[in-house]
Amino acid sequence: MARSTTERLDPRLRALICDSDPRVVGAVAHALGEAGFEVVTLYRVDAAVARLLDERPDVVILGPSRDVDPLVAVPRFLARAAIPVLVVSALRDEVSVVAVLEAGADDVLDSAYRPLELVARVRALLRRRAGPPVAPDAPLPDGLRIDPGRRVASVDGRSLELTPIEFELLCAIGGRRGDVVDHRTLLRAGWPGRADVDPDLLRTHLTHLNGKLVAAGHPGLRNVRSIGYALRVEGGTGPA
Repeated sequence: MARSTTERLDPRLRALICDSDPRVVGAVAHALGEAGFEVVTLYRVDAAVARLLDERPDVVILGPSRDVDPLVAVPRFLARAAIPVLVVSALRDEVSVVAVLEAGADDVLDSAYRPLELVARVRALLRRRAGPPVAPDAPLPDGLRIDPGRRVASVDGRSLELTPIEFELLCAIGGRRGDVVDHRTLLRAGWPGRADVDPDLLRTHLTHLNGKLVAAGHPGLRNVRSIGYALRVEGGTGPA
């Protein structure tokens, strides 16, 4: 069932952990939970793949499951969503590790890992997948410009008078150049470190932001129901 924007959404980073051994799942969940992650735990690859779009995790941790070989499991996850996958494995030889990476895994971690190393590897994957920040004064679709350093934004030279939260939301959406940004990512952008933000408050700020964009001559924001928001792209990048 699709999630309503009126539901409480946890803005913490979400990890989907899958392995057939409950002890492996519990250990990984404990390490990431202690580091502030929200965790979803599953014990079969087919169930994890089926739940991927509903759970919308930020990262998948695939343990040394006896259920499905990672050479088969990793492509199944990637066929459903473009998501970073960390494989925790007892593989020791270089050929086997390389095969898992070539199957699409972003990283392979020895099953004798140290908890802090696991957390660091996961955070590194998420930093790499986040993509580059908005470049200072870079032209974005339809004449939008955002300078995160100076904290100013404009449309075709017309300044946008934004609140601090509106500016953070615009940076998160603008950096994706028309791609959809999900609600949890926007909550983290506008209210970092808070897990109790009502999604209705997010919607209110985005409504105000959209109004200011449209008033300045930009097409504004596109609301993708139950998923997130994106820039409404109509006329290219605007003047250089």
